Amino acid sequence: MISVGEARERILALLAPTGAEIVPLAAAAGRVLAEPVVARLTQPPHDVSAMDGFAL
Repeated sequence: MISVGEARERILALLAPTGAEIVPLAAAAGRVLAEPVVARLTQPPHDVSAMDGFAL
């Protein structure tokens, strides 16, 4: 039997990074972002989080 650390090393040695691609929003369900998404504008333009909260 091998240790957890050795098993982890073996698994990580088999992994290879995948490339990023641009897809339409409708085809993006179930995918992982390749980079952070940042809003160009603050909406609403004032702080109302105590009243309205945030949704991502």
